[in-house]
Amino acid sequence: MRASLAALLQRAGVDELAQLRAAIERADARRRLQAAVDHAHKALLEQGDGLPLAALRAEVEGLDPGAVLAELAELDAQEDAVVGRIPQLSAAHSGAEAAFLAMAGQADAATAEARRQEALAQMADAVERFVKVHTASRLLAWSIERYRDARQGPMLAAASSIFARLTLGSFDRLVVDFDSQPPSLHGRRPDGASVGVDGMSEGTRDQLYLALRLAALDMHLARAHAMPFVADDLFVNFDDRRTRAGLDALAQLSQRTQVLFLTHHEHLVELVREVYGDAVNVVRL
Repeated sequence: MRASLAALLQRAGVDELAQLRAAIERADARRRLQAAVDHAHKALLEQGDGLPLAALRAEVEGLDPGAVLAELAELDAQEDAVVGRIPQLSAAHSGAEAAFLAMAGQADAATAEARRQEALAQMADAVERFVKVHTASRLLAWSIERYRDARQGPMLAAASSIFARLTLGSFDRLVVDFDSQPPSLHGRRPDGASVGVDGMSEGTRDQLYLALRLAALDMHLARAHAMPFVADDLFVNFDDRRTRAGLDALAQLSQRTQVLFLTHHEHLVELVREVYGDAVNVVRL
């Protein structure tokens, strides 16, 4: 058993069991993220009109959001018009077919057949146009989402990365819903599901708040003098695994500025020692 554990520690490049668990969790998170990326790539290839990813990316980067929204509105109107014509054309087809049957054997049968064929051709054209408009509408909607994602600020990108670690991969990023008024912040799960702040648990909301605080502080440290970060019982609503993830985030922050972690929960002291080792200075008041 010890030999197997030692082999696993050596393979992971770590010295302690706690570090091995963290490495395994990071590997699991990477696999989940890679699965989400593969799923997104597959969806892009299926809906991208046969174009490779590089070509789709080039098209999206060259889009003007205002023009895209205007064209999307126009396509929606065209789609509604096409869908509205289908019942009319279907009725015309039925009428032509009934007239043809009524005039079977009469001199006007050829005319009725011609009308029937014309109605069928118009229906085929309407259906083809509907398919093209619907496909273009979905592609434009996807392009708009990609454009917005590409231009979200560095703070949101940093907060997304921290939030994914704090939630152990339950969420993989943060996105802004520009369609709501006012725009609202949502967490995106690996399967693509979007969860608003109101739909999150109290613990997850605490993790979101911490991720935003750490991201904002990271941006501040990049352009200003370092100042201590006071963490006063941040992990009250965290379980032990997410508490370790939060302590890992504070450990990374401590490389750039001083971190003061205050708590009256004794079991958190042991978790702090596991994560920080000799780098932590515990003061009991």
